[in-house]
Amino acid sequence: MLFKNHNNDSDDGTLNLEGVLSQTKINSILYSDPFLKAAFIAKLVNDTKIDILYLDLDLLYSGYVVSGILKTPSNLSLFQPTFELWNKMLTDILVKLSTKKSLIIVDSLNGLYNLLNEKKEIGKLVNSYIMLITSMARKTNSYVVVASMARFKKEEGWVLSPTGKRLIETNMVKKILLKQDESGIILDFLNKEKTIIPSNLISLI
Repeated sequence: MLFKNHNNDSDDGTLNLEGVLSQTKINSILYSDPFLKAAFIAKLVNDTKIDILYLDLDLLYSGYVVSGILKTPSNLSLFQPTFELWNKMLTDILVKLSTKKSLIIVDSLNGLYNLLNEKKEIGKLVNSYIMLITSMARKTNSYVVVASMARFKKEEGWVLSPTGKRLIETNMVKKILLKQDESGIILDFLNKEKTIIPSNLISLI
């Protein structure tokens, strides 16, 4: 089991984006604890220098911002969609993605399913939205991060928790499972390789 801590953190303690995320794939962040996910996302946002388009569908990150626990960086555009505003916000995000290299965060896939639960064939629709975002991101060499509360089922693979809906499974996905121990947040790439964000560099949890 390989821990690659030295390649993913710079000397000043910031997270090296290129060392963790893929530009050519969907970075699928898997977690069972939403507060652990929020801590990782907060670290990622804080250390990212390019524009960030944050689609906050579970409102946990927004809650930390509203409460004053987290500050809003100048390079962060925070979107809090409702069913009525979804199409407009998605259009705004796609336009921004098409013009400038950015980090797009979809937080979370579970929240997107909840938002669109009145739609027919919701699974196909959600996948289409994610692939549309990914296609646009490729035009500007942007990064796509999709967070999902999920669990592994032997018969089905990774599924959303608690709904059991299937995750996007293509060769365009890079899975990163979040874990925690006394040393900090462990990023498990599910290929016998892991990296650690030390606890002293994490602003939440």
